[in-house]
Amino acid sequence: MTAFERRSRRLLRAYPAAYRRERGEEIISTLLEATPAGRTWPRPRDARALIVGGVRARAAQNRHLTTADNLRIAVMVGVALYLSVWIGVYLRTAVLDFSRPGMVWPALLVGLPLAAALVLAWTAPRFVVLTGALPAAVAVCYLVLVRTHLIGPAIVQLASLAGLVALIPRTVRPSRRWLWLVGVVVAPAVLPFPHTYLGYLERLYSGGLVLAIFVISILWAVIDARLIVAIITYLTLTVVQSDLAIVTHGFGIYSQIPPLLVVAAVAALAVWLLRRQSAGRVT
Repeated sequence: MTAFERRSRRLLRAYPAAYRRERGEEIISTLLEATPAGRTWPRPRDARALIVGGVRARAAQNRHLTTADNLRIAVMVGVALYLSVWIGVYLRTAVLDFSRPGMVWPALLVGLPLAAALVLAWTAPRFVVLTGALPAAVAVCYLVLVRTHLIGPAIVQLASLAGLVALIPRTVRPSRRWLWLVGVVVAPAVLPFPHTYLGYLERLYSGGLVLAIFVISILWAVIDARLIVAIITYLTLTVVQSDLAIVTHGFGIYSQIPPLLVVAAVAALAVWLLRRQSAGRVT
């Protein structure tokens, strides 16, 4: 493979994988025929055409789904993000506090069933996911009895498990490519930060990471609005968890109205874009 062809194939990655498998060789052959011999880089206009064509192909790839299907997939990914972060927290607690069995076993008892329910949601029929979610729900309830200060997160986790089961599409499943986002967001919960600076570094990493993904998802929304819908779902669940934690600890209610209004405005715009990118309307 020549340097020209290798660099052209890198540009071809702007297209979705399915499009590359179907028409990639045709595009590369046409580009090779149209380019003067001896060049090691594609001409600027050809590079621009490949990138623009790839972006347009990505923008059109979910138009065979209805708005309801796309919205359901996006919200399901957001719920999975929220549960994944807690799975990471539970499993890290089990590792860091292994010398204290009183912390290890409750964390494992909740983290492992939650992880199993999440895997099933991506791979199994709804009734199987429901079967897997029930032990996870029981484990969450048990944890609240052991650690009463976790009642706020537990309420949101139980609601998220129910939502995960209800949101599973009957026909189209979320692509496993979404799992990269789950991995990126859950990383702060499992990375081995030094114990002394754990809280500070984790908040800094997690906050900056989520903000960066949020900004990227806004820019990406013109191509695929499902990413911003997923991030908004995750942020909304996190805010609700924070409010419940404050209320259940007797500190009153902290007003989240201003940020929630901003999130609601972005969500409305994202859903409008999603309708334009889909094959039908929300039913």
